Amino acid sequence: AMRVLGLSPFISISIGTYCRITSATTLSMKDKARRSFLANTSSGIGNMPDHTMSLDAPDARRRARAQAALVGAVTGDAAAQTSHWNYDHGAFHTKLTEAGRLDNPEFFSSNSFYVVPVGGQSCYGDQLLEVARHIAAARTGDGDPTDPLDSPAGKEGLVNRLETAFGPGSRYGPYPPADPDARPSMPLDGPWRHASMKGFLDNLRAKRISHPDCGSDDSQADCIAKAVPVACAYAGNPRLAHLVEAAVRSTQNSDVAVAYGVAAARILEACILGEAGDVITALRAALVVCDVPSPAGSEAHTLLKLVLEVADGRHGTLEQSVAALASSPLMESRLKFPVALIA
Repeated sequence: AMRVLGLSPFISISIGTYCRITSATTLSMKDKARRSFLANTSSGIGNMPDHTMSLDAPDARRRARAQAALVGAVTGDAAAQTSHWNYDHGAFHTKLTEAGRLDNPEFFSSNSFYVVPVGGQSCYGDQLLEVARHIAAARTGDGDPTDPLDSPAGKEGLVNRLETAFGPGSRYGPYPPADPDARPSMPLDGPWRHASMKGFLDNLRAKRISHPDCGSDDSQADCIAKAVPVACAYAGNPRLAHLVEAAVRSTQNSDVAVAYGVAAARILEACILGEAGDVITALRAALVVCDVPSPAGSEAHTLLKLVLEVADGRHGTLEQSVAALASSPLMESRLKFPVALIA
């Protein structure tokens, strides 16, 4: 899967050493994810030489966890995009129940905003993949392994890659639209370009092409998608937060986006390093090392503590936990922020 996705440098051990298929549901997900990976070969991303990259984590189990996190993120996004943005949970659950899919909603077709082939990615997943491909393509030589996100040339390369992937010549379609006031017919026949990407493209059109000035003033959950491959490649690296910031600011030049991107990376890092085997422990580990010295970083730390308190409260179901989180005065003005995804 890594090789077909153009991520050969992330390969270090056999995927079979950590994949454990335990149910018909995961078997179905594995098959559909495989077809998703194979579908990507048409875009020419499988032609990179098969170099093996040594991740900063030295032991095989740590590398395996990093690989599993990356494949899991890509597969999870593909499994969810077919029912993306179902805001009426009651109506969605009724639809799932009627279809006999309440216990296995993955790849269930119920997306009223856009339609991409089953197994394809949302705009979140596409951003994740482009950052991962950028790191993989640049880390095959003898240079500093942080160069893809740390050097001026690396940052410029990432901006160019993202413009190619999401710009007017991409499968996301023309931009800007011929009539910006016209409401599109939904669902769109093709992927949905996020607001953060539109702001990024607007900045490029306005000749703000240098990193980080090209990034939009956006603080939505795209920052977390971009943080995932950075955490997978650099877990344990003392410059992880700096590298996440570079990836996030490429399209989201916002302190809030950076704060939540770093928080998400720290949660995933704890799992990759073997410091946490469950979400609660990973949250606690992330709280110790959350390291964005800004008001936004302080906010992220405070809200992560709130999420931990809610999770520790053993509210039973996910719905009860979300209700408990939403009832906090701290969340009143923040329910649209990335903390909802972290929760």
